[in-house]
Amino acid sequence: MSVPSSSESVEEFRRRAAAWMVDHLPSWDDPVADGHGLQQRLFDHGFAGIAYPREYGGAGLTIEHHKAFVDATTEARRQIPNGSPYRVSIGMLGPTLLEHGSHEAKLRFLPPLLRGDEIWIQLLSEPGGGSDMAGVTTRLMRDGDQYVLNGAKMWSSGALRAHFGLCLCRSDWSLPKHGGLSMIAVPLKDVEGLTVRQTRAVDGNAGEFCEEFFDDVVLPVENLIGDENDGWSVAQTLLRHERNAAGDIGFGYGLLGGVDGRGGGRRFGAPTVDVLIAGAMRSGSTEATAHLLAEAYIESVVGPLTNARIMTGLGAGTHTGHWGSLSKLQSSSIYHAATRIGLAVDGADGVIWDGDDVQTDNVGTVWLGARRGTIAGGTSEIQRNIISERLLGLPREPAPDRGVPFGEVVRR
Repeated sequence: MSVPSSSESVEEFRRRAAAWMVDHLPSWDDPVADGHGLQQRLFDHGFAGIAYPREYGGAGLTIEHHKAFVDATTEARRQIPNGSPYRVSIGMLGPTLLEHGSHEAKLRFLPPLLRGDEIWIQLLSEPGGGSDMAGVTTRLMRDGDQYVLNGAKMWSSGALRAHFGLCLCRSDWSLPKHGGLSMIAVPLKDVEGLTVRQTRAVDGNAGEFCEEFFDDVVLPVENLIGDENDGWSVAQTLLRHERNAAGDIGFGYGLLGGVDGRGGGRRFGAPTVDVLIAGAMRSGSTEATAHLLAEAYIESVVGPLTNARIMTGLGAGTHTGHWGSLSKLQSSSIYHAATRIGLAVDGADGVIWDGDDVQTDNVGTVWLGARRGTIAGGTSEIQRNIISERLLGLPREPAPDRGVPFGEVVRR
């Protein structure tokens, strides 16, 4: 096992990592490796959770070291585990547990999370909740040395394969909306009172999204993350890391997906500039198409530059707070635009295929799911509000229920 020094420079670490990965990580030219096996290998050799403390299974280094490792794998054309399970677990949920979990909770949950043995997801959205995440009605009631959970969640990516979910629930209805919330870790395997169902997507596939129903699910008090009735603070931390991961920065850098470790270029299957150009060459480029291709190319350059600037600021301490919202807004807009340009380039070929089965890599099918990129992790409208209020310092939107006990708020 490689044992890093907490004083190891980024360049020293990168050289050591680059030498290690030549013998231990498969090439992009090899068959796609099992993500769990790769994550176990990284953990066992000291390269998992690079910016996590050592006592919780990490390498005790920094985000800059994490970025250097991912960049070194790209340079060496080596596969790393990425995509939804690891982006969510390691890029979003793990950092949230680091900031708000008790020492005992971090010792229990983080090592298996970093090794990939336990997959974590978030349980936030609810039926009828829309973008008002703080308006949750799933109930968490204290009963002696345990909690009892009742309610429902939806749009939970990966719930069928996950081992734990971080669940935002209502623990005190006498407090204002944001004040009576708590966050608790919920096991998702073989739990009495829990039902998980897949949600069929608009493209016809029963895929990532699920809904969960909790009927008197009993949870130990030790599973509470953060203080009781302070769940909104935990949720804000989780959302910050989610937007960072969606924007390919912070703990989630390099974990968006794709065997080549450059998932930001083909997010959710969105066509890359090279694919768009190849399509235009097949179908015949017009002046209008050329303008669209130029737009796609510009965005493909500007997006990574913006992310690099924010990543540098995160390391230097100049970009603290909600800069992930800016990166997330930009990346989801680029993704949506790429699918529209793909349809324009491919024409009729983009919406037809042979056979009855859904062709998931067809640009028309990808376009059907393109809106999820502008909804998941907080809608683009929410991101614009955050940017305006928390980065630019503009006045907040009026909220008639602010300060009102949640039990007295009129709901639909």
